[in-house]
Amino acid sequence: MKALISKVFDIFQGPRLFQFFWHFLVGVSRLTESEIKAASLVLGENSIKYRSVRVAEGRLLTLIFKFGPGRAFTTFHTVNLPKSGYHSREHSELLIHELVHVYQFERIGTDYIFQALRAQQEGGYFYDSWPGLNSWRANGKHFKDYNREQQGQIAQDYQKDVIEPGLPEANEVRAAYEPFIAELKAGQL
Repeated sequence: MKALISKVFDIFQGPRLFQFFWHFLVGVSRLTESEIKAASLVLGENSIKYRSVRVAEGRLLTLIFKFGPGRAFTTFHTVNLPKSGYHSREHSELLIHELVHVYQFERIGTDYIFQALRAQQEGGYFYDSWPGLNSWRANGKHFKDYNREQQGQIAQDYQKDVIEPGLPEANEVRAAYEPFIAELKAGQL
Protein backbone atom coordinates (compact mmCIF):
# COMPACT_ATOMS: atom_id res chain seq x y z
CA MET A 1 0.00 0.00 0.00
CA LYS A 2 2.86 2.38 0.84
CA ALA A 3 4.38 1.73 -2.57
CA LEU A 4 1.10 2.64 -4.27
CA ILE A 5 0.75 5.84 -2.22
CA SER A 6 4.34 6.73 -3.11
CA LYS A 7 3.72 6.18 -6.83
CA VAL A 8 0.61 8.37 -6.77
CA PHE A 9 2.49 11.04 -4.80
CA ASP A 10 5.27 10.97 -7.39
CA ILE A 11 2.89 11.08 -10.36
CA PHE A 12 1.16 14.17 -8.99
CA GLN A 13 4.50 15.94 -8.39
CA GLY A 14 4.26 15.66 -4.61
CA PRO A 15 8.04 15.78 -4.08
CA ARG A 16 8.35 18.97 -6.13
CA LEU A 17 5.47 20.65 -4.27
CA PHE A 18 6.80 19.56 -0.88
CA GLN A 19 10.25 20.94 -1.64
CA PHE A 20 8.81 24.21 -2.92
CA PHE A 21 7.11 24.89 0.41
CA TRP A 22 9.83 23.28 2.55
CA HIS A 23 12.49 25.58 1.09
CA PHE A 24 10.53 28.60 2.36
CA LEU A 25 10.76 27.22 5.91
CA VAL A 26 14.43 26.29 5.97
CA GLY A 27 17.62 27.93 4.69
CA VAL A 28 18.83 26.20 1.52
CA SER A 29 21.94 26.36 -0.62
CA ARG A 30 23.34 24.41 -3.53
CA LEU A 31 26.07 21.82 -3.25
CA THR A 32 29.51 23.36 -3.60
CA GLU A 33 31.84 22.32 -6.40
CA SER A 34 34.06 20.51 -3.89
CA GLU A 35 31.03 18.62 -2.50
CA ILE A 36 30.00 17.58 -6.01
CA LYS A 37 33.55 16.47 -6.77
CA ALA A 38 33.72 14.40 -3.55
CA ALA A 39 30.31 12.84 -4.22
CA SER A 40 31.28 12.04 -7.80
CA LEU A 41 34.19 9.93 -6.57
CA VAL A 42 31.77 7.71 -4.65
CA LEU A 43 28.50 7.91 -6.58
CA GLY A 44 29.75 8.69 -10.07
CA GLU A 45 29.81 11.92 -12.06
CA ASN A 46 26.38 11.60 -13.63
CA SER A 47 24.67 9.43 -11.03
CA ILE A 48 22.36 12.10 -9.64
CA LYS A 49 21.20 15.56 -10.63
CA TYR A 50 23.74 17.34 -8.44
CA ARG A 51 22.50 20.78 -9.56
CA SER A 52 18.98 19.92 -8.29
CA VAL A 53 20.19 19.03 -4.80
CA ARG A 54 19.76 21.56 -2.02
CA VAL A 55 21.29 21.47 1.42
CA ALA A 56 18.93 22.79 4.10
CA GLU A 57 20.22 24.20 7.38
CA GLY A 58 18.76 26.51 9.97
CA ARG A 59 15.44 28.21 10.48
CA LEU A 60 12.73 25.56 11.11
CA LEU A 61 15.39 22.83 11.10
CA THR A 62 16.99 24.42 14.16
CA LEU A 63 13.86 23.54 16.14
CA ILE A 64 13.52 20.10 14.56
CA PHE A 65 17.10 19.18 15.42
CA LYS A 66 16.86 20.73 18.89
CA PHE A 67 13.88 18.61 19.91
CA GLY A 68 14.43 15.61 17.63
CA PRO A 69 17.19 13.05 17.33
CA GLY A 70 19.58 15.54 15.69
CA ARG A 71 20.33 13.25 12.75
CA ALA A 72 20.55 14.36 9.16
CA PHE A 73 17.72 13.29 6.87
CA THR A 74 16.90 13.56 3.19
CA THR A 75 13.61 14.60 1.64
CA PHE A 76 13.73 14.00 -2.10
CA HIS A 77 16.42 16.40 -3.46
CA THR A 78 16.92 18.17 -0.13
CA VAL A 79 19.55 17.09 2.39
CA ASN A 80 18.51 18.41 5.82
CA LEU A 81 21.38 19.00 8.24
CA PRO A 82 21.91 20.57 11.65
CA LYS A 83 24.23 23.58 11.64
CA SER A 84 26.75 21.91 13.96
CA GLY A 85 27.76 18.54 15.34
CA TYR A 86 28.54 15.21 13.73
CA HIS A 87 25.58 15.40 11.35
CA SER A 88 26.52 18.83 10.00
CA ARG A 89 27.66 19.76 6.52
CA GLU A 90 31.33 19.88 7.47
CA HIS A 91 31.41 16.07 7.59
CA SER A 92 31.68 15.12 3.91
CA GLU A 93 31.20 11.41 4.58
CA LEU A 94 27.77 12.10 6.10
CA LEU A 95 26.81 14.24 3.13
CA ILE A 96 27.74 11.31 0.88
CA HIS A 97 25.43 9.05 2.92
CA GLU A 98 22.55 11.49 2.45
CA LEU A 99 23.28 11.86 -1.27
CA VAL A 100 22.83 8.10 -1.60
CA HIS A 101 19.24 8.74 -0.45
CA VAL A 102 18.88 11.36 -3.20
CA TYR A 103 20.14 8.72 -5.64
CA GLN A 104 17.59 6.24 -4.26
CA PHE A 105 14.83 8.82 -4.73
CA GLU A 106 15.86 9.46 -8.32
CA ARG A 107 15.93 5.73 -9.07
CA ILE A 108 12.86 4.43 -7.25
CA GLY A 109 10.83 7.46 -6.21
CA THR A 110 9.33 8.45 -2.89
CA ASP A 111 9.12 4.83 -1.71
CA TYR A 112 12.80 5.12 -0.70
CA ILE A 113 11.64 7.07 2.38
CA PHE A 114 9.49 4.19 3.63
CA GLN A 115 12.27 1.71 2.85
CA ALA A 116 14.84 3.80 4.75
CA LEU A 117 12.53 4.21 7.74
CA ARG A 118 11.88 0.47 7.79
CA ALA A 119 15.63 -0.16 7.56
CA GLN A 120 16.21 2.07 10.60
CA GLN A 121 13.73 -0.04 12.55
CA GLU A 122 14.87 -3.46 11.34
CA GLY A 123 18.40 -3.86 9.99
CA GLY A 124 19.82 -0.50 10.82
CA TYR A 125 23.05 0.78 9.37
CA PHE A 126 25.40 -2.07 10.31
CA TYR A 127 26.82 -4.20 7.49
CA ASP A 128 29.96 -5.83 9.03
CA SER A 129 32.36 -3.15 7.74
CA TRP A 130 34.92 -3.94 5.05
CA PRO A 131 35.89 -7.43 6.28
CA GLY A 132 32.22 -8.38 6.13
CA LEU A 133 31.96 -7.04 2.60
CA ASN A 134 34.61 -9.54 1.49
CA SER A 135 32.72 -12.39 3.10
CA TRP A 136 29.32 -11.32 1.80
CA ARG A 137 30.69 -10.76 -1.72
CA ALA A 138 32.16 -14.27 -1.71
CA ASN A 139 28.65 -15.52 -0.87
CA GLY A 140 27.10 -13.65 -3.82
CA LYS A 141 25.75 -10.55 -2.07
CA HIS A 142 25.44 -7.35 -4.10
CA PHE A 143 24.97 -3.68 -3.24
CA LYS A 144 21.23 -3.89 -3.97
CA ASP A 145 20.88 -6.65 -1.35
CA TYR A 146 21.65 -4.22 1.48
CA ASN A 147 18.88 -2.10 2.99
CA ARG A 148 18.62 1.61 2.14
CA GLU A 149 20.51 2.74 5.25
CA GLN A 150 23.25 0.15 4.84
CA GLN A 151 23.71 1.37 1.27
CA GLY A 152 24.20 4.90 2.56
CA GLN A 153 26.55 3.64 5.26
CA ILE A 154 28.68 1.68 2.78
CA ALA A 155 29.11 4.82 0.65
CA GLN A 156 29.78 6.92 3.77
CA ASP A 157 32.44 4.51 5.02
CA TYR A 158 34.03 4.26 1.57
CA GLN A 159 34.42 8.04 1.58
CA LYS A 160 35.82 8.04 5.13
CA ASP A 161 37.99 4.92 4.97
CA VAL A 162 39.16 4.88 1.35
CA ILE A 163 38.78 8.25 -0.42
CA GLU A 164 39.75 10.65 2.38
CA PRO A 165 42.92 8.74 3.36
CA GLY A 166 43.70 8.17 -0.33
CA LEU A 167 44.19 4.43 -0.13
CA PRO A 168 46.02 2.93 -3.13
CA GLU A 169 44.35 0.54 -5.58
CA ALA A 170 46.07 -2.53 -4.11
CA ASN A 171 44.84 -1.86 -0.57
CA GLU A 172 42.65 -4.62 0.95
CA VAL A 173 40.14 -2.15 2.41
CA ARG A 174 39.68 -0.46 -0.96
CA ALA A 175 39.42 -3.84 -2.69
CA ALA A 176 36.61 -4.89 -0.34
CA TYR A 177 34.54 -1.79 -1.13
CA GLU A 178 35.22 -1.46 -4.87
CA PRO A 179 32.76 -4.09 -6.25
CA PHE A 180 29.93 -2.60 -4.19
CA ILE A 181 30.82 0.99 -5.12
CA ALA A 182 30.95 -0.05 -8.79
CA GLU A 183 27.41 -1.38 -8.45
CA LEU A 184 26.33 1.85 -6.73
CA LYS A 185 27.84 3.92 -9.55
CA ALA A 186 25.98 1.71 -12.04
CA GLY A 187 22.68 2.46 -10.30
CA GLN A 188 22.15 -1.05 -9.01
CA LEU A 189 20.20 0.03 -5.97
